[in-house]
Amino acid sequence: MRISINADYILRAMYELATVGNKKPISVSKIADDKHIPRKYLEKLFINLKKYGIVKSTLGKNGGYVLTDKPENITMKQIIKASEGQISVHNCKDRRVDMSCEFFENCVFKDFWNKFNTHINNFLDSYTLASFMSEDNSTLNNTD
Repeated sequence: MRISINADYILRAMYELATVGNKKPISVSKIADDKHIPRKYLEKLFINLKKYGIVKSTLGKNGGYVLTDKPENITMKQIIKASEGQISVHNCKDRRVDMSCEFFENCVFKDFWNKFNTHINNFLDSYTLASFMSEDNSTLNNTD
């Protein structure tokens, strides 16, 4: 599994929004400048964040984006899903539905892949934006 640069850019942008809070909207241009992200690229990524309900926009001179929820309620899974579209290494269920896997019924690896995906999703759900905002980042040092 490879996470694209989209996730890196979105995480940096979301961190910027989280540190400011919902006091005032921040423009994509400001975030792009502050975080050294190509503006046009970031604009496209914010469309997905808005589509997934993670941010909302305000139009006008002082317009921009704000989070739709508190940082402690926005998980890494939500953010990465908005950037990547899906979070699974190997999706047996989809392959069964579209009949692209002739081995599905007798596959010895099916449970392994399903459990692997579950672990990844649980791991990403265990971190929120707030996890990265604490002074000591103690939740990030947990090796469980």
